[in-house]
Amino acid sequence: MTELSRGLHAFALAAYAGAFVAALLAARRPAWRMLAIIAAACGFGVQIALFLMRWRAAGHTPVTGLFESQHFLAIWVVAHALALLARHRAWGLFAASLGLAAAALAGASYGPMAVKPLTPSLDTPLFFLHVAASFAAYGLFGSAALVALLRLLGGVRAPAASRAVLDESVYLGWILFTWAMIAGSIWAYLAWGSYWTWNSKGIWSYLLWFYYAGVIHVRSRPAWQGRRLDALALAGFAAVLFTYLGLGLLLKSNHPLL
Repeated sequence: MTELSRGLHAFALAAYAGAFVAALLAARRPAWRMLAIIAAACGFGVQIALFLMRWRAAGHTPVTGLFESQHFLAIWVVAHALALLARHRAWGLFAASLGLAAAALAGASYGPMAVKPLTPSLDTPLFFLHVAASFAAYGLFGSAALVALLRLLGGVRAPAASRAVLDESVYLGWILFTWAMIAGSIWAYLAWGSYWTWNSKGIWSYLLWFYYAGVIHVRSRPAWQGRRLDALALAGFAAVLFTYLGLGLLLKSNHPLL
């Protein structure tokens, strides 16, 4: 399974990298658009196949460790990018999202690819719901940050729909993250007898929830429009990356995802 995972991983990474380049070229040459979509769809299909095969081999949702969690994040990022492309024709965001997905898979290359068993306390439907909602929220927060970056770089030339995409991504991401926190608390109670434990990942997750609640609160206020809102979206995703990766790689964390 390890060798198969390595081969499919390399294919998905190459497909997203190629789709990213094609999407960039599509800004000046529309003929590249179809190639970008096909390459992205191929990479996405291979990722889904890899996810399902590892699930079958392991007997549980493959979302633990750097390799699996980075792949799961990339799946959500690309799925959202394809949906926004169909709805808003957001080619700039599509290219940026493919770049983010390729970077996630490049990071996944440094994680162990062997399929490992899951501890009984984690092997519950609530754990899967917690993880799925978390990464869906991370993908949406990432989309909001990419939109914010494109707005900052584009200035007055930024598409009018970009603000709607940013608001939608932040709001839906916060709703999903709220569900992830609820499901995670219930799962923690069933596994360890407590809804809350004072571990670094849990504390930062709550701080992240309050941060995006604040962004939603101020996003319609005149004083927080334009660059200020874009800066909030970028800072929020930086906090997401620290909560997801930084705590596991730089600090000691007992969270099972990393």
